[in-house]
Amino acid sequence: MTKHILSPMTLSLAALLACNPSKSPIDSSTDSSGSESAGSESSSGDPTGDPSGDPSGSGSGSESESESGTSSGGDTTEDPTGGTGTGEGGQACIDTPTVIAVDAETALGVSAEAFLADKLGPRSTTLTFASEPLTLADEWRDKQLPLTVELRYDGGEVRWIDSEINPEYQGEGFPSDCADRLEIDVGFDFVTEGLEFDEHRDGVLTAASADQGQLRVKLLPPGLDGSFDPATLYKADEDPPWVVTGLEIGAIFQGAQAGGSLLHEVQIGDGEDGIAGFGPAASWGDDIEP
Repeated sequence: MTKHILSPMTLSLAALLACNPSKSPIDSSTDSSGSESAGSESSSGDPTGDPSGDPSGSGSGSESESESGTSSGGDTTEDPTGGTGTGEGGQACIDTPTVIAVDAETALGVSAEAFLADKLGPRSTTLTFASEPLTLADEWRDKQLPLTVELRYDGGEVRWIDSEINPEYQGEGFPSDCADRLEIDVGFDFVTEGLEFDEHRDGVLTAASADQGQLRVKLLPPGLDGSFDPATLYKADEDPPWVVTGLEIGAIFQGAQAGGSLLHEVQIGDGEDGIAGFGPAASWGDDIEP
């Protein structure tokens, strides 16, 4: 199967690719699965195309650590530039995590405790589905659902990640910067009023600056706890069919603000002629630049 670069949906392409640079944005300009636009894949670096962009979590703590590339006492982690560190030639950045206390000062000029102070607790907002592409099912196009999100900290591990350019990196291109950053193991709740989404997941909040943190949590796989059926997102009579194969929540936290996207991966057709797309299906909360 080949992956094509398609034009973005209604939300920011840069934020989109920051979330997951390995996938192509979903076409918003046409309902033809065979169309594509010129461009090249890019990566920005982190939690929430993202809305924001990078670290991902999932339904269990161990899976969350795996998604972010970080493990307690380990020596590898994923950084906002997209590189993970093993000290060998295959990765762009060498990342060295150090477990620290939640109230320990960091090179960002803030502790994890202080960073979280205005970000925890429930928030009422709205989940708004996209108006494009034309293949979206009528029942979901521009649909708005009352939504409550909550970032929780229950004493999870806090890590400082020291990231350096790998001098033995042999991949294409090279990062201009490997970002030192703070990582905090957190919980994240994403619940709509009608329980279409009733998701309570673990994740990794990542901060490369003192004023903004980003979070990614995976919903599908393993699967949703709410009643939303991803198979209903696109029109059932499309040929070839558009099949949702993955769902994630991307979030950006900046000061007391929070916002992000419901991100999804779509398979259009099978075999060598198939297309895999990735992009936002819906947005929520404050509009924050990653």
